[in-house]
Amino acid sequence: MKTGIDPFSGFHIGGYFLYPESRGNLHIKSKDARDAPAIHANYLSAPLDRQMIVAVLRIIRAIASQPALAKIIVAETRPGPSVASEDELLDYARKTGQTCWHPSGTCRMGTGPDAVVDPELRVHGIAGLRVIDTSVMPFLTASNTNLPTIMIAEKGAELVLKSAAE
Repeated sequence: MKTGIDPFSGFHIGGYFLYPESRGNLHIKSKDARDAPAIHANYLSAPLDRQMIVAVLRIIRAIASQPALAKIIVAETRPGPSVASEDELLDYARKTGQTCWHPSGTCRMGTGPDAVVDPELRVHGIAGLRVIDTSVMPFLTASNTNLPTIMIAEKGAELVLKSAAE
């Protein structure tokens, strides 16, 4: 299936489900930090996520069919008008879907059993180690992660400086 940059002018309308239920995993494969971890994204494993991606693709087509856009669109390139059924759209999503590069929530902050860091960003059970990045978010934001990441970094720096002064 062709993806990437086309040899002609065009534009892209993308979309994704903000709160997916599918969960993947990441596992360390060795004690050597230079060895890449085993990553299994597990995209579209949850039924709701499969329903939502088909709905997203249909909404994108509905947006593109509006008069303001339709008059400038020569043709749908991907997935193409022949891809129409739920199964075909889902197959297209499985073959071409990818992350939106805003991973977060892998080192959840909090006090419960699923929390990796405490409210001061200290890793539970490991003295002197903090996690100060988007991974401490206890849930995905419904926006770009840039500003929340800056806030976490500023707060984390404040906490490190405070503990160094004590």
